[in-house]
Amino acid sequence: MGFFDWLRRKNDEPSAASSAPASAPAPAPAAPAAPKEEWEPVPAFLPVDASEHRPVVVAATAIAAGDRPDSQMVVRRVSVVNPEHRLVSCIASSIAAGALENSQFVVKGVYKKK
Repeated sequence: MGFFDWLRRKNDEPSAASSAPASAPAPAPAAPAAPKEEWEPVPAFLPVDASEHRPVVVAATAIAAGDRPDSQMVVRRVSVVNPEHRLVSCIASSIAAGALENSQFVVKGVYKKK
């Protein structure tokens, strides 16, 4: 039996699955998930006010240009780290690190209740 035979057999014989005994109990339905309307995502970065763009852009382009004064830079967006997201990520990672000391964690999303 090859590695993908179970996949081919599943697609070739759809009638075999439908002829399963009717006396088998149906699996219990999963617990209903919380409505998505109750939670709102917390962005990792917040947009910066337009009046604060110029000093940031000048500093960033000066650093990025370095030894290439003839280069051109285009800054499309300026953002600042969201302190709420950073705090929650730090607390969650610290709690998880307490349980598994030699591990690394990545926070993929932070949500808060509306």
